[in-house]
Amino acid sequence: MKAYKLTNRIFLLAILLLSVSCTEIFEESDLNQAPEQELDFEKVFSDYQQYRQYLDYTYLYMPGHLGRMWNSMLCELSDEAEGLGVNVCSPVFNNGAWSGATLPAGTPQANANRELSEMWTNLYKGIRQANMAMENIDKVKNFPTPEIYNRSLGETHFLRAFFYFELIKRWGGVPIFDKSVQLGKDELDIARSSYDDCVKFIVEDCDFAAAKLDLVNAEAETGRATKGVALALKSRVLLYAARPLNNPTNDVKKWEAAASAAWDVIKMNQYSLDVDYVNMFFRPNLGTEIIMNRPRPKMNFEQGHIDNSNFWVRFIVPQGYMGWMGTAVTQSFVNLYEASNGYPISNSLSGYDPQNPYANRDPRLKMTVLYNDRFWYSRKTEFFVGGQDYGSSLVNPMGYSIAKFWPEAHQRYKSTSAYLNYIFFRYAEVLLNYAEAANEAYGPEGAYPGAGMTARAATTEIRQRVGQVPIPTDISGDKDAMRERILNERAIEFSFEEQRWYDVLSLKRGTQLFGSANPIQGMKITKNTNGTFLYEPFVHETRIFLEHMHRYPIPNSEIYKSKVLEQNKGWE
Repeated sequence: MKAYKLTNRIFLLAILLLSVSCTEIFEESDLNQAPEQELDFEKVFSDYQQYRQYLDYTYLYMPGHLGRMWNSMLCELSDEAEGLGVNVCSPVFNNGAWSGATLPAGTPQANANRELSEMWTNLYKGIRQANMAMENIDKVKNFPTPEIYNRSLGETHFLRAFFYFELIKRWGGVPIFDKSVQLGKDELDIARSSYDDCVKFIVEDCDFAAAKLDLVNAEAETGRATKGVALALKSRVLLYAARPLNNPTNDVKKWEAAASAAWDVIKMNQYSLDVDYVNMFFRPNLGTEIIMNRPRPKMNFEQGHIDNSNFWVRFIVPQGYMGWMGTAVTQSFVNLYEASNGYPISNSLSGYDPQNPYANRDPRLKMTVLYNDRFWYSRKTEFFVGGQDYGSSLVNPMGYSIAKFWPEAHQRYKSTSAYLNYIFFRYAEVLLNYAEAANEAYGPEGAYPGAGMTARAATTEIRQRVGQVPIPTDISGDKDAMRERILNERAIEFSFEEQRWYDVLSLKRGTQLFGSANPIQGMKITKNTNGTFLYEPFVHETRIFLEHMHRYPIPNSEIYKSKVLEQNKGWE
């Protein structure tokens, strides 16, 4: 009886005391499997090769693939996309049905747990491993060089920082464990630290990591942390800390800190925008823009998921191209792509024609979205009612699908293959982090002291890469107006890349953009007898997003175990 009560009191016991078996580097298919054996830690922490494996395994707890919710992409939670069919789990979020309860196994909805209770668990598993690797590094006596020792130590701090940020961007302040814990020796039931205290802890880890990590990695080390990776994480952390959800008094010093952190990456002169925006996502290497990715082997059209490990391109492909059409783009999101003259299509100066809706638009619309009557691979697309890409058994009523993660030549039965690497950080994000923070701290034409780059200049650099004109000054002349254009730029530049959902939550705009105030639209397309088309936007769905949903619910299983862990407001 005493043992039962003790176990029931211990917070995160299963997570923090977990042992895992060694695996080959980046074999992510093992991530969700039960450990096959208890590790002999004396051996692991006495030999460099075994230590290296242990540290490499820790990277696998980084949520790093677009298909991690199996048949749903994260962009379906936001206004970017709509999950179609009976096997998607995104309706759990869209209908406001999510909570701290773990969804029962055996149903498609249970895959939502991968973003909720399982995410919480896996991130704390990663923290425990990072702490173990950090604490035991000096027991390893055969590091090849002092430089590799320093790099390895830096990696442990980066990984811990990354895991804690992934926690706080979803749940707010969380309990901080700065060391591994042992049953009977350490206090395991601890209260949540404040968001600001968590940020301070994460930033300290980032700074420590940046001082230890290499500027670049050898090709065989791709996927491991570098100095730029640690600083890019710091930039993201401080930007989120400055946004309204986490900075309700709008403390300008937080915006200044975020601008400074982004500038630290820019002034490295280590990165630049990839000239090929379309094919950057299929690179066999990092190129000039990608700061950190998760390397994948080449995959053909038929390959994909191995227990939550890869993105299967067939999920986003219309039935007309022999895909499964699981994720469709919304008209609500397509509306955010500006006219080619830089004006929103809602502005009369844009020249937007509702019956020729894809003419003279931001070039990234064609680069990222498949829309009706454009050429793709061997024919023009048919998203009109009754068309091949509208579908028959796998119907897509929305009028669009994703092109961004589907190489055009990558077709079924064509013996093609492609790299589909997941990108954690790229230089475009750093530039837009800087633009957002500099605008809030100094205005559109201001710059972080000594930076020599204004908020406007940072956005212009992004837009010039794809041939889009700078943001017109008459719609971005002050801080408030420029803020809206920068946030729109983030939405377009990072479309479907798992940025917008978290951006909107941290900006505290979920009720405005993801709730009943902004119903999700599709585009009904009818082909006329003369070959022209009639375009009719329609309301597809009114979603539920309430104020308390800007923070995730802590899993009830963790709340019930603890005497001090408090649930986020609204989820009690």
